[in-house]
Amino acid sequence: MKRPNGKSIPSVTHLSAFDAVARAGTMTAAARALSLTQSAVSKQVAELQAFLGVPLLVRLEGRLVPTHAGERYLHRIRPALAELEEATLQAQATREAGEPRGHLTLSVPATFGAMWLLPRLSGFARQHPQIVVNLSTKIGPVPLPSPTLDAAIMYVPGQRDPGLWYQPILPLKVHPVCHPGLGGPRASPAGLLREQPLLHQASTPDAWETYVAARGKGRLTARAGPRYALLSMGLEAATAGLGVALLPDYVVADAVARGSLRLLDPEPFAIAGGYMFVCPRQHQHAPAIAAFSAWLSGTAREAFRGEC
Repeated sequence: MKRPNGKSIPSVTHLSAFDAVARAGTMTAAARALSLTQSAVSKQVAELQAFLGVPLLVRLEGRLVPTHAGERYLHRIRPALAELEEATLQAQATREAGEPRGHLTLSVPATFGAMWLLPRLSGFARQHPQIVVNLSTKIGPVPLPSPTLDAAIMYVPGQRDPGLWYQPILPLKVHPVCHPGLGGPRASPAGLLREQPLLHQASTPDAWETYVAARGKGRLTARAGPRYALLSMGLEAATAGLGVALLPDYVVADAVARGSLRLLDPEPFAIAGGYMFVCPRQHQHAPAIAAFSAWLSGTAREAFRGEC
């Protein structure tokens, strides 16, 4: 394998072959996945190992598995291969006239994206048909800047990175909710909070303690219930009668209207921080980011007025 332009960069074809074998465990399965012959894949992996001068794969119990060096190498090349694929797809997504489209690659919280953003996103598409919005999701804080993301929508509880630009979208307002039959037909909201498991969200671990202290319902005890990574999981758990959840109004509104959840406190409770649009500070005026952030801000203001 020749060094392209004299640099120590192996062929993408060889990297893809190594990645495929590491995933599949055999040359035969990797060859099927790549639509190549087994001998071609074997040759590419052998040439990559010779190029690097280190063994990348070892046979263990009938399967090919990465060596320690191979694992470290995979950890570095897989994001690069994904970025190359994304860049290629974006380059291919051009107008018929050949003018490149604008692109915005955005990470959003899974439940917020599915229940709040996506139902409204057609409005942005109508206003800015030249901009393609690519969405992905990640549990927890999103590291920015990122080679695969332009920006993110995330819950920001307080502390901010000075290198990032933050645009507030919505405050985080929650309600305690549970299945209508939980605790029996005469169960009071205060009794349910005392007696039933409390369902927690990983993104707001102190929400219940803050709510109880602010609303004067006494201190929580050690009988606190399970913790969920996604708001949608908390919603499903509450609907299934597993306990009392403290969830945002946009998450519970439909279930309350259908009667599948009981609202224990009609007055929304504001959690510190809120949902924000975040990007590297130096990119906040990039055309696609500026257009999306302006649309998002206006859409959030309209939604917030409608909820008041």
